[in-house]
Amino acid sequence: MAEGMPAVAPGFEWRTAAGRRVLVSTALAAIAPHVFTSRGAGPDPAQPDYDGIGAHLGLAARDVLRARQVHGRVVIVASADTERESVVGDADAIVTTGDDRAVSVRIADCVPILIADRGQRVVAAVHAGWRGTAAGIAGAAVEAIQRIGVPASDIVAAIGPSIGPCCYQVDAAVRDQFLAMGPGVDEWFTADGADRWRLDLWKANRTQLEAAGVPASAIGVAQACTAHDVSTWHSFRKEGTGAGRMVAAIRRSTSKPSAWRERRGTPIAGNDY
Repeated sequence: MAEGMPAVAPGFEWRTAAGRRVLVSTALAAIAPHVFTSRGAGPDPAQPDYDGIGAHLGLAARDVLRARQVHGRVVIVASADTERESVVGDADAIVTTGDDRAVSVRIADCVPILIADRGQRVVAAVHAGWRGTAAGIAGAAVEAIQRIGVPASDIVAAIGPSIGPCCYQVDAAVRDQFLAMGPGVDEWFTADGADRWRLDLWKANRTQLEAAGVPASAIGVAQACTAHDVSTWHSFRKEGTGAGRMVAAIRRSTSKPSAWRERRGTPIAGNDY
């Protein structure tokens, strides 16, 4: 672990680029360049640095694809014919087989999931808040990848920093929406007072990935709670509407990431927490 960095689960490690702290999955790094950013620094630390993220992945900022996140289960497949726009539409997951653009999601408590396959044919970025998790966005992303012709058994997935079961308390209305999904869902909840439960979105999304056919051994969870450590991460629950955003981004490429550039990006609209 890099000096001064908070602990993360085995299979994840801190790296630095031009003095910035970024988290990576070691299993995923063997397949595809990617990054989970931490709390920013610089002139506007609340906003994602798409220039720096793009440069770290060997791309221009405009080639880091984003979506207007709507807390659903819509997956956009960005093909070579997709218009060359950074914002690809309303969705909570982006999949691509191209190697000339990255896909990304923004988070500040919601679960980021980065996906690649061992054959280096496809990558995906998934945004899974509680609504998206209840809608099955992780499984929908795997289904989209399978339709491309890549089997789920080839997938490697990394669940990045997000609010953990230590800090995520929900009410009966949220729990009821999950329970409507079917049996076994109650295992994601721990009683925490009258009509209150702790929700484990890490376990929920891991379970959904496994149910979609991703091998359990190929799913890593950083176990880094954004609400527990706001000195390292942005947290909507702890900081409210003024919270900044982190980015999870991945590119289908085997080239070595270049150095991080010192420029700031521009935010886009969306329910990106």
